[in-house]
Amino acid sequence: MEVSDPAMTVMAEGLSIGGPKSYILNKIEDTNWLGLLIGQRNNIIFTPLKKNYLNSLMFHTRVKAASRIGPHHLDVISVIVGSLLGDCYANRRYVEGTRLCYRQSIVHKDYLFWLYEFFYSRGYCSNLEPRKYVRILKKGEQEHYGYEFNTFTFRSLDWIHKMFYKDGKKVISQDIEKYITPLALAIWIMDDGGWAKPGVRIATNSFKLEEVQHLAEILRNKFDLDCTVQKIGTIGQHSIYIKGSSLPTLKKLVLPYLHPSMYYKLGL
Repeated sequence: MEVSDPAMTVMAEGLSIGGPKSYILNKIEDTNWLGLLIGQRNNIIFTPLKKNYLNSLMFHTRVKAASRIGPHHLDVISVIVGSLLGDCYANRRYVEGTRLCYRQSIVHKDYLFWLYEFFYSRGYCSNLEPRKYVRILKKGEQEHYGYEFNTFTFRSLDWIHKMFYKDGKKVISQDIEKYITPLALAIWIMDDGGWAKPGVRIATNSFKLEEVQHLAEILRNKFDLDCTVQKIGTIGQHSIYIKGSSLPTLKKLVLPYLHPSMYYKLGL
């Protein structure tokens, strides 16, 4: 079954194992079992599949990039969306598909390695650990150190690239609301959030005012967070400020997903 509908890649997992058919792994509520959907279109067979067997299928090292079509649990989509709202960027390879590129300063090494383990344990990147980099912004300035890694390339992630990029620049789609989960919000805050007593500020400098307003509206409507859009020092750039009155609600939403090294972003 060819995965062409973005909604299907969110609600189901695709895994190319070779041969003429694709195999779709459907996540169900029972955490001890997963279902294997085999077939094309309406001709689908459901077979229980043990998780430990799934783990042996999930790694894509020997699969050509153009043949990778999953798996994509909702938690994976959430981390990707939260990351793209933040510091991550998606690299579109027009024949092979899309990969995610992660980079963090050395201060956030633990967080970067946590992201790497998240993807590696699900078969999204190789066993080569994040590499250290040195960056000099301008000649004569201080060197900046950090770590970076890339995921494998997946054709089934092209729809995410299309949703987030226009003419090579990040944009905010009107459809993004359904993909902003508490986990996505947690990743977004770990990337671009900051403690601004008594609330939390999210840097949205690279987005247009109407896009920032749309994101703020999502936070109000979906999570009941009292937030405002505020100007920053640079002309034409804005941030989202989540007020202190909503801090208990925000903590309840994102603390279960936050890496301990990022607790300070909630004033903890």
